Amino acid sequence: MAPPVVKVRAPMTPYRFPACLLLFALAGCGASGPIQRDITPFTAEHEPAFENGLDMVRDPEALGGAWLRTWEEDIDRRVTLADVVALVTVKTFRTDVDLERNETYRLVTEVEREYLGELEDEIVLTVSASEAGFGTISDNERRILDSQFIAFIKFQEAADGSIRARWHLSPASEPVARRVRDLLRERRDVVEDDGTRRRVIIHRN
Repeated sequence: MAPPVVKVRAPMTPYRFPACLLLFALAGCGASGPIQRDITPFTAEHEPAFENGLDMVRDPEALGGAWLRTWEEDIDRRVTLADVVALVTVKTFRTDVDLERNETYRLVTEVEREYLGELEDEIVLTVSASEAGFGTISDNERRILDSQFIAFIKFQEAADGSIRARWHLSPASEPVARRVRDLLRERRDVVEDDGTRRRVIIHRN
């Protein structure tokens, strides 16, 4: 039986958004030791917010009207529901093809800074061809490598107990960063225990 095909894209010339340096001095980064993470059920409310995809809206004000309101609602929802908000850089883009020729994209991302929650120093974000965000990654493949994004992540527990990151990436441009900064300042750290949370410990490699 032939092994699955794995294609790896080499990094292209980097394009960085200088505004990411202006984001905010909220949560720290570079923490050591295991990560304690509260896992809550992943519901239908989370599906459209964490569709394993990205948008390329760098200047929301240029959208105007209903488009701007929709963008604001989407990013508000992601900040409200996310377990982690972080600045990341996509370092490697992999395409895995299984024996049925189904594709899965794997974005190996370096975590530059955490603004909410904790992450490992590197996290792999995956999306399969059957998931809603696949087309947004496929259409922007050449614009992703070595670019910085704000990652909104919600963790999902599978039936076998494994934990998977569900995610959305937005460009780390100054207008986007400003909106995220304001929303994070409004978000409260106190979380009510409603009996749905389960704490898991993620050991760093």
